[in-house]
Order: sequence, then C-alpha cells, then structure tokens
Amino acid sequence: MYILTSTFTHLLANLITVTGDWFIAVALITLSIKLLLFPLSVKQQRTQLLTANLNQAKAMLTRKFHNQTEKVNSELLKIASKYKINPISSIVTLLVQAPVFFSLYFSVINLSTSVGSILVPWVSSLHTIDNLHVLPIVAGLFQGLSGISTENRNLLMFILPATIGVVFLWKAPVALSAYWIVNSTIRLVEIKIFSLKPIRRRLFNIPSPEEMVKGI
Repeated sequence: MYILTSTFTHLLANLITVTGDWFIAVALITLSIKLLLFPLSVKQQRTQLLTANLNQAKAMLTRKFHNQTEKVNSELLKIASKYKINPISSIVTLLVQAPVFFSLYFSVINLSTSVGSILVPWVSSLHTIDNLHVLPIVAGLFQGLSGISTENRNLLMFILPATIGVVFLWKAPVALSAYWIVNSTIRLVEIKIFSLKPIRRRLFNIPSPEEMVKGI
C-alpha cells in the first residue's frame, strides 16, 4: 500500500500544480482508477446479470419440480457450474478499491498544499473538513444511487450505502468526499451504459433464464 500511497501523493501534487484546483485533480485521479478497473466492473456487472437470471431460472425450476427442493438445488448447481456463476466474485471490485481508497487517504494526509477549488469555494484545501457537510451528503446520495441497479430497486440498497457514506465522510478530509462523488457518478454512467440492450448482447452475452433451464 506504500507504493500506492507514494504514487497518489506524487500524482496529486503534479495534478494540483497543473490544474490549480484540488477537486479537479482528485477527479482526474479517480477517473484514471476507474479506467484501470473497468475490466473488473464489466466482470462484476456480468455476474450480477447472470445471478438475476439464475434467480428467475430458480423460480421456473420450482414451478417445474413441485416440492422437490433437492432436485431444484441440484439443477441450479448445474446451471451455476455451466455458466460459471459465482456471486462472491462480484465483491472483488470492492476489495480492490479498499486499498486504493485508503492509499488516497494517506496521500492526502501526507500532501502539503493549500490550493483551493473553484468548484468548492467554501473549502480551503483538500485536507479540510467540510464544515457545511455538503460534500459528505452529496457523496452519500450518489453512493446510494449507484447501489441501485436496473435489476434491483430495493430501497434498502439506496439507504444503506448512502448512510454509510455520509457517516464515514462526515469528519473526513474533503478529498475523500470528492473521490466518492466522482467514483459514484462514473458508476452511475456505467450502469446506464450496461443497461443498453446492444451493449449487453455484445459485451456480456448473457443467456436468458429460459436458455439456462433448457440447457441443463
């Protein structure tokens, strides 16, 4: 993690010097990170789509095999094995982002700068806590929105991430809120793009629930 922290500190210092704006500098770093992690995002989204179709396939099998729980579970295992569906793999992106986030935190702590941002004029520098709490609240809301996919509109999936984001960022340096906001915004764009049918056909090649059941 030291290598990441050192890299982020160096990049932040240079970007702040070039842009003269700490928020833009953090946004550019966040965008770079998302581009590097894009293959993982694609894999995560494909797993989510496969899992959603697997749940529909389960409902179809339950109707087909009345009161035969073992038979349903057996067929589901065959489908999951055939299409390599592993819900646990969807958390890989989160696990990868954890050291990135904390490395950015330490780089912010170590960076010596007093440059402000034209986009956030009420905050003096990226080290500062937002006493108005505007950025933590916005970050939490965006995090909540990015938690709601096109397949899952459960209100809890909005409330829980939003609450965690606000609580975590309430007294944190504003640079972390900026990272959170930009990261969640890009995630929202990804969700919108991934929801397009031509993109799904070409990028994911997801079998329908009917195909899953028929193919076993």
